[in-house]
Amino acid sequence: MEISFSQDGLIGIAVLLIIVLMIYLIMREIRLMRTNTRKLELELERDKLQILREDNASSVQPALRLTPEQISTLKEIEESNIALETDIFMKQKTIDGRLKRLENYVKREKLDLMMDRIESEEKKI
Repeated sequence: MEISFSQDGLIGIAVLLIIVLMIYLIMREIRLMRTNTRKLELELERDKLQILREDNASSVQPALRLTPEQISTLKEIEESNIALETDIFMKQKTIDGRLKRLENYVKREKLDLMMDRIESEEKKI
């Protein structure tokens, strides 16, 4: 089996290869453009974050200039607030539990009364 190409066939294959190569190059350029655009966006976001970090760092420094007495006072107040919040939470849970128990007692008594009424009506019938 012998394969032979005519000159017209070779020209057609060459044109086809050139077209495929051009399409590949165009697609590659489009992809590179999108990638470069995304790189620039990410770089801009990094710059924004860096500016925000620098801004926050400059605003945090004055808070660190507290004296040890002031820091201990703040810690005491925070601990006191935590203790109060715990106490309030415990009291709320206790009250919620007692109210629930009271509601259940009332509900049980109502149901007992209804049962007694039903039994008395059944006896009448």
